Amino acid sequence: MISDHPESTHHRTIVVSDLAWANTLEQSSLENKTASDLCLYLARHYLELDQKPVYMLPENLATHSRTVYLPDSIWAALKREKVLQNRSASEIFEQLLRAYLGLPLAQRLDQAE
Repeated sequence: MISDHPESTHHRTIVVSDLAWANTLEQSSLENKTASDLCLYLARHYLELDQKPVYMLPENLATHSRTVYLPDSIWAALKREKVLQNRSASEIFEQLLRAYLGLPLAQRLDQAE
């Protein structure tokens, strides 16, 4: 059911690589969006997938904390997903950003060999 009231949005802290974040800022600027808008778009798309791909991330990434603004419902869904996947929301965002931006990912983990 769609509410007449806008959904509550709060700042969230994610830890992503410097490379992914720099490219996110550039891409969001090209798309005339904020980095939070781009993260929200990617999270919504990912959460709607029946089968969610899971990739191993490259090792030794230089990372820092970043602030994004996400609705409570999306953050709660990501928290449920992180438990199912046994990885952090930050790792999920790193994967989503890298895939969207065409940055390297390592091995896909969710497919049987």
